[in-house]
Amino acid sequence: MSLILSTKLKFVTGILLMILNAAVWINGLFIHRERGMDIILSLPLLFIGAFLLLKWYKTSMISQPTKSQRWKFMLSVLLVNYLVLYFIYMISDVIFWAAIDFLSIPGIFLPVLLNLFVTGFILSWKYELYAGIFFIIWYFLVVFSQLRYEEILHRGPYLLLGITVFIHGILYLYYSVKIKSTG
Repeated sequence: MSLILSTKLKFVTGILLMILNAAVWINGLFIHRERGMDIILSLPLLFIGAFLLLKWYKTSMISQPTKSQRWKFMLSVLLVNYLVLYFIYMISDVIFWAAIDFLSIPGIFLPVLLNLFVTGFILSWKYELYAGIFFIIWYFLVVFSQLRYEEILHRGPYLLLGITVFIHGILYLYYSVKIKSTG
């Protein structure tokens, strides 16, 4: 009985920490806009929640999940969170920032970045290697657009927030080459 309670507690706590992380993002981007850097400080909530869900995943299955299954689960949990946070950020960008001309050169980068991210997200469920490549390309385009165009530089800390997606792309490449290929 206590093992079942402990397993459910890990699941609920992990989900609640990830919801709290999203709530901090919503607070920083919509309610108290001057406190936007709280987003960076809330990042540990996301990772602690993801690791609690991994603990739940390990103990909730009848047989012990393989290393490949654990990696895939963790990458998927984090990626779904990144997608939710990306859309929260994009909605705040549309609401609070001045309209940008999407047909001009700096403006075209925002939909291209969104499309690259969504394509990487879709590919991540079956083609992890390509997803990793898309996430790394996404980050290099973020770096280029932030450094090259002032219009995008002042729209938010894409460079800083994108580091997690870049690292995630590297982890997808590692998973695809080292973990998935060994079993």
